Amino acid sequence: MRRLNWGCGEHLGVGWINSDVKDQPGVDLVADIRAGLPLENDSVDYAISIHALPEFAYPELVPVLEELRRVLVPGGTLRLALPDLRRGIEAYLAGEDTYFKVDPEEVASPGGRFIVQMLWYGYSRTLFTADFAVELLQRAGFDGVRECAYRETGSGIAEIVELDNREDESLFVEGTKPRVSRRSRRARKSWKDASRGYNPAVARREAIKVIEVAGAEPEGGLRQSHLDAPTAGSELESNAMKIVGWAVGKEQPVSAVEVVAGGEVVATAAPEIERPGVAKAYPDTPGADRAGFRLVVQGSGEGRHELTVRGVVDGERAPIGSIVLEIRRRGLLSRLFG
Repeated sequence: MRRLNWGCGEHLGVGWINSDVKDQPGVDLVADIRAGLPLENDSVDYAISIHALPEFAYPELVPVLEELRRVLVPGGTLRLALPDLRRGIEAYLAGEDTYFKVDPEEVASPGGRFIVQMLWYGYSRTLFTADFAVELLQRAGFDGVRECAYRETGSGIAEIVELDNREDESLFVEGTKPRVSRRSRRARKSWKDASRGYNPAVARREAIKVIEVAGAEPEGGLRQSHLDAPTAGSELESNAMKIVGWAVGKEQPVSAVEVVAGGEVVATAAPEIERPGVAKAYPDTPGADRAGFRLVVQGSGEGRHELTVRGVVDGERAPIGSIVLEIRRRGLLSRLFG
């Protein structure tokens, strides 16, 4: 059994893959989950996290949970322990001073001790209730999401609770990775050709960050190609994205360029834009004088997506490149004033 203790800090487990962003004694896997964990898909049987998720801002929560889901085997369980905002409020309203671990000599007022504890001296960026945690796991694609008690689990894996701690201030939730992935079905519904029904209202609510753009080695009838846009690291203030580039065939011109998401073609266009530089570089190649293409695709659904761009030459398809991106929900201020 491979089991992951993500965001372990100093709370290490024997027989666990202890992972943290800080390189310190006992940490087996040092990684920032926002850049991806160096673990293969479907490689971890179950995972836990104790009070690590609060250190992330709201727009990062679902992508973080999706990355944890990625490394789990189908049917694998993720268990989260999170600071319980409801308990903190109840303790504050009831005047239970002993509930709060903040030194009264440092923060004297009850309200101040409540606030400093819930934000844990500024380390926590997000507060949690049980229903919010359940919602986040569901949005990240987990099934069978449930609230659990301390040292109790609905997973059937007794050992998953062995690192539970901070009982008096924590809530516990679990979710299971679906045995049949729903990601491709979600992706097919999430992307469309923006020239066929662009939705500016949705575009204003969401934004894209381009994580990676990679070209592909020419295959089949494709002689050469290149993606000019988007570029890795770019951020778009809407969920509509231009894909620009060029492609030439070996003996036949490229008849179409397709964008694929979740195994389904979501946009297509014929190369028809003049590219003098390409024509000069490939003077004897059919279609080189009009090898440029431009597509606009619109996506929806927070989290990471991967698009494949491919060319059609004489009825056969060959990869041009791939684009990994993240769709984020824009904040209220950016929607009002952006």
